[in-house]
Amino acid sequence: MWPDYELSPSNLHWGKQTPQGNFLHTLVDRIGQVPGVWYCDTMNMPHLHHLKKYFSGTLIIYCWWDPARDLLAQHLDEMDLRVILVTPDVDYAGVHAKQTVIPWQYQYGLHMDLIQPSRPARFTRGDRFLCMMRNHKSERIQFLQHLWSNGWLNNQISYLGQINTLDNGRESRTIESILRPQYFIDSEFTQCLEPKFEQWCVQNLPLSLPDDNTQNEERNTDFYTVGNIDWYDQTDYSVVLETYWAKTQFLTEKSFKPIIAQHPFINLGNNTAQLLKQLGFDIFDDVVNYTATNTPNRINQFQLVTFDIDPRRLANNLINMCELRQSALEEQRQLVARLEDSLTN
Repeated sequence: MWPDYELSPSNLHWGKQTPQGNFLHTLVDRIGQVPGVWYCDTMNMPHLHHLKKYFSGTLIIYCWWDPARDLLAQHLDEMDLRVILVTPDVDYAGVHAKQTVIPWQYQYGLHMDLIQPSRPARFTRGDRFLCMMRNHKSERIQFLQHLWSNGWLNNQISYLGQINTLDNGRESRTIESILRPQYFIDSEFTQCLEPKFEQWCVQNLPLSLPDDNTQNEERNTDFYTVGNIDWYDQTDYSVVLETYWAKTQFLTEKSFKPIIAQHPFINLGNNTAQLLKQLGFDIFDDVVNYTATNTPNRINQFQLVTFDIDPRRLANNLINMCELRQSALEEQRQLVARLEDSLTN
Protein backbone atom coordinates (compact mmCIF):
# COMPACT_ATOMS: atom_id res chain seq x y z
CA MET A 1 0.00 0.00 0.00
CA TRP A 2 2.94 2.32 0.65
CA PRO A 3 5.60 1.45 -1.97
CA ASP A 4 6.88 5.05 -1.95
CA TYR A 5 8.44 4.36 1.45
CA GLU A 6 9.64 0.78 1.06
CA LEU A 7 13.35 0.10 1.34
CA SER A 8 13.45 -0.86 -2.33
CA PRO A 9 13.63 0.62 -5.86
CA SER A 10 9.96 1.61 -5.50
CA ASN A 11 10.94 4.28 -2.95
CA LEU A 12 10.31 7.88 -4.00
CA HIS A 13 14.03 8.69 -3.57
CA TRP A 14 15.22 5.88 -5.84
CA GLY A 15 16.84 7.15 -9.02
CA LYS A 16 17.34 10.68 -7.69
CA GLN A 17 20.87 12.03 -7.63
CA THR A 18 20.41 13.48 -4.16
CA PRO A 19 21.99 12.56 -0.82
CA GLN A 20 18.72 10.80 0.09
CA GLY A 21 18.75 8.83 -3.15
CA ASN A 22 22.39 7.86 -2.86
CA PHE A 23 21.94 6.88 0.78
CA LEU A 24 18.99 4.66 -0.20
CA HIS A 25 21.06 2.95 -2.90
CA THR A 26 23.88 2.29 -0.47
CA LEU A 27 21.41 0.88 2.07
CA VAL A 28 19.75 -1.49 -0.41
CA ASP A 29 23.12 -2.62 -1.77
CA ARG A 30 24.32 -3.34 1.77
CA ILE A 31 21.31 -4.91 3.45
CA GLY A 32 18.87 -5.68 0.64
CA GLN A 33 15.12 -5.12 0.54
CA VAL A 34 14.09 -5.89 4.10
CA PRO A 35 10.34 -6.37 4.68
CA GLY A 36 8.86 -4.06 7.27
CA VAL A 37 11.63 -1.47 6.90
CA TRP A 38 10.62 1.95 5.60
CA TYR A 39 12.79 4.85 4.42
CA CYS A 40 12.10 8.59 4.11
CA ASP A 41 13.47 12.03 4.91
CA THR A 42 12.03 14.80 7.06
CA MET A 43 10.42 16.60 4.13
CA ASN A 44 8.74 13.54 2.59
CA MET A 45 7.68 11.40 5.53
CA PRO A 46 4.19 9.92 5.90
CA HIS A 47 1.67 11.90 7.93
CA LEU A 48 1.50 11.01 11.62
CA HIS A 49 -2.04 9.72 11.18
CA HIS A 50 -0.86 7.29 8.50
CA LEU A 51 2.15 6.20 10.53
CA LYS A 52 -0.12 5.32 13.43
CA LYS A 53 -2.73 3.53 11.33
CA TYR A 54 -0.85 1.74 8.57
CA PHE A 55 2.85 1.32 9.40
CA SER A 56 4.67 -1.27 11.47
CA GLY A 57 8.27 -2.37 11.67
CA THR A 58 11.14 0.12 11.41
CA LEU A 59 11.15 3.61 9.93
CA ILE A 60 14.54 5.04 8.86
CA ILE A 61 14.57 8.83 8.57
CA TYR A 62 17.60 10.37 6.91
CA CYS A 63 17.65 14.03 7.96
CA TRP A 64 19.38 16.01 5.24
CA TRP A 65 17.03 18.60 3.68
CA ASP A 66 15.71 19.65 7.07
CA PRO A 67 17.01 19.10 10.61
CA ALA A 68 15.63 16.39 12.87
CA ARG A 69 12.54 17.19 14.86
CA ASP A 70 11.38 15.71 18.14
CA LEU A 71 7.86 15.29 16.78
CA LEU A 72 7.95 11.49 16.43
CA ALA A 73 9.29 10.83 19.91
CA GLN A 74 6.10 12.33 21.29
CA HIS A 75 3.91 9.81 19.42
CA LEU A 76 5.85 6.54 19.37
CA ASP A 77 3.75 5.07 22.19
CA GLU A 78 0.82 5.20 19.77
CA MET A 79 2.70 3.52 16.91
CA ASP A 80 3.66 -0.02 16.01
CA LEU A 81 7.01 1.33 14.85
CA ARG A 82 10.51 1.86 15.97
CA VAL A 83 12.42 4.75 14.44
CA ILE A 84 16.05 5.20 13.43
CA LEU A 85 16.95 8.86 12.96
CA VAL A 86 20.13 9.73 11.04
CA THR A 87 20.77 13.36 11.95
CA PRO A 88 23.33 15.98 12.99
CA ASP A 89 20.98 17.14 15.77
CA VAL A 90 21.05 14.45 18.43
CA ASP A 91 19.98 16.80 21.22
CA TYR A 92 16.97 18.04 19.25
CA ALA A 93 15.76 14.64 18.06
CA GLY A 94 13.92 13.69 21.25
CA VAL A 95 14.35 10.60 23.41
CA HIS A 96 12.26 7.45 23.38
CA ALA A 97 12.94 3.77 24.03
CA LYS A 98 11.67 2.96 20.51
CA GLN A 99 13.94 5.52 18.84
CA THR A 100 17.60 5.15 17.90
CA VAL A 101 19.58 8.24 16.89
CA ILE A 102 22.65 7.89 14.65
CA PRO A 103 24.59 11.18 14.43
CA TRP A 104 26.33 12.57 11.38
CA GLN A 105 28.77 15.46 11.01
CA TYR A 106 30.01 15.75 7.43
CA GLN A 107 26.99 15.08 5.19
CA TYR A 108 26.87 18.80 4.34
CA GLY A 109 29.70 18.01 1.93
CA LEU A 110 27.18 16.34 -0.38
CA HIS A 111 26.10 19.80 -1.54
CA MET A 112 29.18 19.51 -3.74
CA ASP A 113 27.35 16.88 -5.82
CA LEU A 114 24.19 18.99 -6.13
CA ILE A 115 25.40 22.49 -7.00
CA GLN A 116 26.78 22.65 -10.51
CA PRO A 117 30.46 23.66 -10.78
CA SER A 118 31.17 27.29 -11.55
CA ARG A 119 34.11 29.28 -12.77
CA PRO A 120 35.56 31.58 -10.08
CA ALA A 121 33.90 34.94 -9.73
CA ARG A 122 36.03 37.95 -10.60
CA PHE A 123 37.58 39.16 -7.35
CA THR A 124 37.00 42.84 -6.59
CA ARG A 125 37.47 45.11 -3.58
CA GLY A 126 34.52 47.22 -2.53
CA ASP A 127 31.33 47.26 -0.49
CA ARG A 128 28.71 46.17 -3.02
CA PHE A 129 27.17 42.85 -2.11
CA LEU A 130 24.97 40.15 -3.56
CA CYS A 131 22.09 38.86 -1.42
CA MET A 132 19.80 36.23 -2.91
CA MET A 133 16.62 35.78 -0.90
CA ARG A 134 13.72 33.89 -2.42
CA ASN A 135 11.43 32.71 0.37
CA HIS A 136 9.70 35.25 2.57
CA LYS A 137 10.89 34.37 6.04
CA SER A 138 10.95 36.69 9.01
CA GLU A 139 14.70 37.17 9.25
CA ARG A 140 14.97 38.04 5.55
CA ILE A 141 12.27 40.67 5.51
CA GLN A 142 13.84 42.08 8.70
CA PHE A 143 17.20 42.27 6.93
CA LEU A 144 15.57 43.98 3.98
CA GLN A 145 14.21 46.59 6.38
CA HIS A 146 17.70 47.09 7.85
CA LEU A 147 19.06 47.76 4.37
CA TRP A 148 16.17 50.08 3.54
CA SER A 149 16.48 52.09 6.74
CA ASN A 150 20.21 52.64 6.11
CA GLY A 151 19.76 53.65 2.49
CA TRP A 152 21.62 50.61 1.17
CA LEU A 153 19.08 49.57 -1.45
CA ASN A 154 20.38 51.94 -4.10
CA ASN A 155 23.88 52.26 -5.51
CA GLN A 156 25.80 50.57 -2.70
CA ILE A 157 24.54 47.12 -3.58
CA SER A 158 24.21 45.81 -7.08
CA TYR A 159 21.32 43.35 -6.76
CA LEU A 160 18.90 42.18 -4.16
CA GLY A 161 16.53 39.34 -4.93
CA GLN A 162 14.27 37.47 -4.84
CA ILE A 163 11.68 38.99 -2.56
CA ASN A 164 8.89 37.95 -4.87
CA THR A 165 5.19 38.38 -4.22
CA LEU A 166 4.14 36.08 -7.06
CA ASP A 167 6.24 32.93 -6.77
CA ASN A 168 8.87 32.50 -4.10
CA GLY A 169 9.89 29.07 -5.30
CA ARG A 170 7.42 27.22 -3.08
CA GLU A 171 4.03 28.87 -3.08
CA SER A 172 2.31 32.06 -4.15
CA ARG A 173 2.21 34.68 -1.43
CA THR A 174 0.29 37.92 -1.07
CA ILE A 175 2.12 40.99 0.15
CA GLU A 176 -0.10 40.94 3.25
CA SER A 177 1.05 37.43 4.20
CA ILE A 178 4.70 38.37 3.62
CA LEU A 179 4.48 41.34 5.97
CA ARG A 180 2.51 39.49 8.65
CA PRO A 181 4.65 38.10 11.52
CA GLN A 182 5.25 34.38 11.04
CA TYR A 183 6.19 31.55 13.35
CA PHE A 184 8.25 28.57 12.26
CA ILE A 185 9.35 25.35 13.93
CA ASP A 186 12.45 26.00 16.02
CA SER A 187 12.36 29.71 15.21
CA GLU A 188 12.72 32.28 17.93
CA PHE A 189 12.54 35.08 15.39
CA THR A 190 9.50 37.27 14.81
CA GLN A 191 9.80 40.20 12.43
CA CYS A 192 9.14 43.72 13.69
CA LEU A 193 8.47 46.05 10.77
CA GLU A 194 7.99 49.81 10.66
CA PRO A 195 4.78 51.09 9.02
CA LYS A 196 6.76 53.18 6.51
CA PHE A 197 8.79 50.14 5.49
CA GLU A 198 5.64 48.08 5.07
CA GLN A 199 4.27 50.75 2.76
CA TRP A 200 7.54 50.71 0.81
CA CYS A 201 7.18 46.94 0.42
CA VAL A 202 3.63 47.30 -0.90
CA GLN A 203 4.85 49.77 -3.51
CA ASN A 204 8.18 48.15 -4.45
CA LEU A 205 8.10 44.37 -4.04
CA PRO A 206 8.99 42.14 -5.75
CA LEU A 207 12.65 43.00 -6.20
CA SER A 208 14.16 40.64 -8.74
CA LEU A 209 17.57 39.80 -10.05
CA PRO A 210 18.23 40.60 -13.73
CA ASP A 211 18.59 37.61 -16.04
CA ASP A 212 17.16 35.26 -13.43
CA ASN A 213 15.75 32.16 -15.12
CA THR A 214 16.16 29.85 -12.13
CA GLN A 215 12.40 29.54 -11.62
CA ASN A 216 11.47 28.89 -15.23
CA GLU A 217 12.23 25.19 -15.61
CA GLU A 218 11.32 23.63 -12.28
CA ARG A 219 10.43 24.80 -8.79
CA ASN A 220 13.54 25.79 -6.83
CA THR A 221 15.92 25.05 -9.70
CA ASP A 222 18.20 27.66 -8.18
CA PHE A 223 19.13 25.01 -5.61
CA TYR A 224 21.37 23.36 -8.18
CA THR A 225 23.37 26.39 -9.38
CA VAL A 226 25.22 29.31 -7.87
CA GLY A 227 22.90 31.52 -9.90
CA ASN A 228 24.22 33.79 -12.64
CA ILE A 229 28.00 34.09 -12.20
CA ASP A 230 27.76 37.62 -13.62
CA TRP A 231 25.94 38.62 -10.43
CA TYR A 232 29.08 37.68 -8.49
CA ASP A 233 31.36 39.46 -10.95
CA GLN A 234 29.47 42.70 -10.39
CA THR A 235 29.55 42.47 -6.60
CA ASP A 236 32.34 42.33 -4.06
CA TYR A 237 30.95 39.80 -1.60
CA SER A 238 27.84 37.79 -0.72
CA VAL A 239 25.54 38.14 2.26
CA VAL A 240 23.96 34.83 3.24
CA LEU A 241 20.77 34.64 5.29
CA GLU A 242 20.62 30.94 6.05
CA THR A 243 17.32 29.30 6.89
CA TYR A 244 16.60 30.24 10.50
CA TRP A 245 16.85 27.40 13.00
CA ALA A 246 17.66 28.53 16.52
CA LYS A 247 18.66 25.24 18.13
CA THR A 248 19.73 22.94 15.33
CA GLN A 249 22.76 22.66 13.09
CA PHE A 250 21.68 23.39 9.56
CA LEU A 251 23.48 24.39 6.38
CA THR A 252 21.80 24.63 2.99
CA GLU A 253 22.93 25.51 -0.52
CA LYS A 254 22.79 29.18 0.49
CA SER A 255 25.99 28.80 2.52
CA PHE A 256 27.83 26.86 -0.18
CA LYS A 257 26.98 28.90 -3.28
CA PRO A 258 29.53 31.68 -2.59
CA ILE A 259 32.11 29.07 -1.62
CA ILE A 260 31.69 27.26 -4.95
CA ALA A 261 31.67 30.62 -6.79
CA GLN A 262 34.80 31.63 -4.83
CA HIS A 263 33.12 34.80 -3.57
CA PRO A 264 33.85 36.35 -0.17
CA PHE A 265 30.85 36.15 2.14
CA ILE A 266 29.23 37.19 5.38
CA ASN A 267 26.99 34.47 6.83
CA LEU A 268 24.31 35.93 9.09
CA GLY A 269 22.65 32.62 9.95
CA ASN A 270 22.10 31.83 13.59
CA ASN A 271 24.69 29.07 14.06
CA THR A 272 25.96 28.67 10.54
CA ALA A 273 29.13 30.76 10.55
CA GLN A 274 30.46 28.86 13.56
CA LEU A 275 29.47 25.54 12.00
CA LEU A 276 31.29 26.41 8.77
CA LYS A 277 34.38 27.28 10.78
CA GLN A 278 34.18 23.97 12.66
CA LEU A 279 34.11 22.23 9.28
CA GLY A 280 37.35 23.96 8.33
CA PHE A 281 36.08 26.86 6.20
CA ASP A 282 37.51 30.36 6.24
CA ILE A 283 34.61 32.57 7.35
CA PHE A 284 36.71 35.77 7.12
CA ASP A 285 36.28 36.57 10.79
CA ASP A 286 39.32 38.83 10.56
CA VAL A 287 37.17 41.07 8.34
CA VAL A 288 33.67 40.35 9.66
CA ASN A 289 32.55 40.87 13.25
CA TYR A 290 30.80 37.65 14.26
CA THR A 291 30.52 38.49 17.96
CA ALA A 292 26.72 38.79 17.80
CA THR A 293 25.33 35.50 19.07
CA ASN A 294 22.04 35.35 17.18
CA THR A 295 20.50 36.34 13.87
CA PRO A 296 18.49 39.38 15.13
CA ASN A 297 21.62 40.95 16.60
CA ARG A 298 23.66 40.16 13.50
CA ILE A 299 21.07 41.86 11.33
CA ASN A 300 21.00 44.93 13.58
CA GLN A 301 24.80 45.13 13.63
CA PHE A 302 25.32 44.53 9.90
CA GLN A 303 27.52 47.14 8.26
CA LEU A 304 28.98 47.41 4.77
CA VAL A 305 32.55 46.10 4.70
CA THR A 306 35.38 45.95 2.17
CA PHE A 307 37.02 42.58 1.59
CA ASP A 308 40.70 43.30 0.96
CA ILE A 309 41.92 39.73 1.25
CA ASP A 310 44.18 37.33 -0.60
CA PRO A 311 42.00 35.61 -3.26
CA ARG A 312 43.83 32.37 -2.54
CA ARG A 313 41.71 32.12 0.61
CA LEU A 314 38.68 31.69 -1.64
CA ALA A 315 40.37 28.91 -3.61
CA ASN A 316 41.32 27.20 -0.34
CA ASN A 317 37.68 27.22 0.72
CA LEU A 318 36.78 25.38 -2.48
CA ILE A 319 39.51 22.82 -1.78
CA ASN A 320 38.05 22.37 1.69
CA MET A 321 34.64 21.85 0.10
CA CYS A 322 36.06 18.99 -1.97
CA GLU A 323 37.64 17.47 1.14
CA LEU A 324 34.35 17.78 3.01
CA ARG A 325 32.65 15.86 0.22
CA GLN A 326 35.14 13.00 0.62
CA SER A 327 34.56 13.00 4.38
CA ALA A 328 30.82 12.88 3.73
CA LEU A 329 31.12 9.82 1.48
CA GLU A 330 33.27 7.99 3.99
CA GLU A 331 30.90 8.94 6.79
CA GLN A 332 27.94 7.69 4.75
CA ARG A 333 29.51 4.24 4.53
CA GLN A 334 29.94 4.26 8.30
CA LEU A 335 26.34 5.40 8.81
CA VAL A 336 25.05 2.52 6.68
CA ALA A 337 27.15 0.05 8.69
CA ARG A 338 25.65 1.41 11.92
CA LEU A 339 22.17 1.19 10.43
CA GLU A 340 22.72 -2.43 9.44
CA ASP A 341 23.81 -3.16 13.00
CA SER A 342 20.73 -1.37 14.42
CA LEU A 343 18.40 -3.34 12.16
CA THR A 344 19.87 -6.72 13.11
CA ASN A 345 20.12 -6.13 16.87
